[in-house]
Amino acid sequence: MVCCQDRSFQKYKIERYFDFLDFDNNQSVNVEDLVLWADKAAVLMKEDGISVSEEQKKQLLQRIRRVFNAMTAYGFAGKNKQRFANYLITTSKLPFFKTFFKLFCKPVFEAFDFDGNGELSWKEFYYIMMKPIGLSEEDAKIAFNIVDEDKNGVLSIEEFTIAAIGYFSDTKVTKYAFAYGKIDSDDVPEKFKESIDTTIKSIADSFNDDQA
Repeated sequence: MVCCQDRSFQKYKIERYFDFLDFDNNQSVNVEDLVLWADKAAVLMKEDGISVSEEQKKQLLQRIRRVFNAMTAYGFAGKNKQRFANYLITTSKLPFFKTFFKLFCKPVFEAFDFDGNGELSWKEFYYIMMKPIGLSEEDAKIAFNIVDEDKNGVLSIEEFTIAAIGYFSDTKVTKYAFAYGKIDSDDVPEKFKESIDTTIKSIADSFNDDQA
């Protein structure tokens, strides 16, 4: 029955994402965390020779603030990890969840779409979305490949939204669990360990085939 569905793996993924967002490690997610994210993204891009004007940085900060509002219900769900997980789990049970999440994903996608062309390039995905939270380039490439369903080298808002819905709402192990990098099977609830290892192998095989 749906009411008795095991949501421990879903909870694990959401709490893992909370830790990514908590840049200052104070056990809450507030707008300052997202500002730190934007600052770090700008620094990383400049370090690798990608031009970032003050106006672009200002726009990125403005967009990141909209991300905060969308992700935490204007701060309500960011007070602590448990509230954040409960908020998203409860929301995912609602019949209009997918419609809600499409609206949720729009400002997030726009924040990462640095050049505003309606697509996420590999560089935007890596430097703005993944590298600031500590993902290696190799792990980020695998995550990008998971989200890029049509393998055209860019991410559409539809692909981005499908992956986000999968990550935040799937209660079982799917490829979208790895949309924010590798998951160590030792870290997940016991009943999901075998599925994690099997999915990791499947993703690695698929990635190697696509790179061949």
